[in-house]
Amino acid sequence: MNILAIDTSTMISTVTIADENEIIGDFNVNQQKTHSESMVPMIETLLGLLGMEIADIDKFVIAKGPGSFTGLRIGMTIAKTLAQVYKKDLIPISTLLALANNSSSDRVKVPMIDARGNRVYGAAYDKDFNELIKEDLYTIDDFSRRVNELGRSIELIGTMNEKYEDRFGRAISLPINFNNSIGRSLIKIALEGELIGEDLYTIKPNYLRKSQAERQLIENDKKDANK
Repeated sequence: MNILAIDTSTMISTVTIADENEIIGDFNVNQQKTHSESMVPMIETLLGLLGMEIADIDKFVIAKGPGSFTGLRIGMTIAKTLAQVYKKDLIPISTLLALANNSSSDRVKVPMIDARGNRVYGAAYDKDFNELIKEDLYTIDDFSRRVNELGRSIELIGTMNEKYEDRFGRAISLPINFNNSIGRSLIKIALEGELIGEDLYTIKPNYLRKSQAERQLIENDKKDANK
C-alpha cells in the first residue's frame, strides 16, 4: 500500500510518500510561490524520482487545518481531485495533531500556528495524543493561561515558540527540525490509526474562523441593518 500526504496549512508546501513500512519520499519547500504553483510540480517530481505514477498511490492524506485559508483551500482541492479522479480514499487529519506528533516524549505537547494579531491556533495533547485543550483560535494570553493551568511540563511545537515561549511556565521549545514540516506525521497518524477515507463531498478544511471577507460581509450587513 502506498500513501501520499499533502500539507499546505502554512507557508511550507509538503508532499510525503510512504508504503506500509517506511517513508520513501519527503519533499518540503518554503518559498515565495503560492501552493497552487508549487504543489502539483512537487507531487510530479517526487513521484518521478521514486519511479512511481500517481496511479500507484492507494490512499491520500490531507492536513485539513487550521492554518492559512488560501493554503488549506488549495491543498484540499488538489487532494480531493486526485482522490476522485483515481477513485482512492482521502483521509483528513488535523494540522495541529500532526504537528504534535512530531514529538514522541511524555511531556504535554502544545502545537501552535500563527493566526496573526497576537492570536494562535493552538491545542494541547497528552503523551498518547489525547486532547487536553481543544484545538481552537485563541488570543495568546488566553491560550497560555489555559496551558499553564494544566500544571504540567510542556513542549512547545511550531514556529511561534521563540515569540511566545516566555508566556508559558515549565516549557521547553522543540528545536527547528520539529517545528514545521508534518508530512511524516500525517503518514504516521494515518497508518497507526488505521483510518478510512471520508466522503469526498463532505470533507472540507477546518478554518476555525471565518475569512476576512466573510467577517467584513457580516459587519457590513450589521451596519446596513442599523441604518
